[in-house]
Amino acid sequence: MQFTFDPRKDAANIIKHGLSLSDAPLVFNAVNKLTIESTRGGEDRLMDVALVEVAGVVLVLVYVLREPNKVRAISLRRASKQERTLYAQKTH
Repeated sequence: MQFTFDPRKDAANIIKHGLSLSDAPLVFNAVNKLTIESTRGGEDRLMDVALVEVAGVVLVLVYVLREPNKVRAISLRRASKQERTLYAQKTH
């Protein structure tokens, strides 16, 4: 998979969440991730929730799938309490 993102969106994500979109593969490639589908602005988006072992935290990646084998990262952040609870319920 090839991961892409807007550099300006990455800079904003780092300021807002302290995480770079370049780390998207950590969540996307997680073995025990939970994937949730959603639509926003007419665009089909996916949200992966996963425990990232190297960071020891549950992270959320929002992205869209583009042409074959391309992932466009939109947001990467720490999971909310509600998302962590949902993740724990679905993966254990």
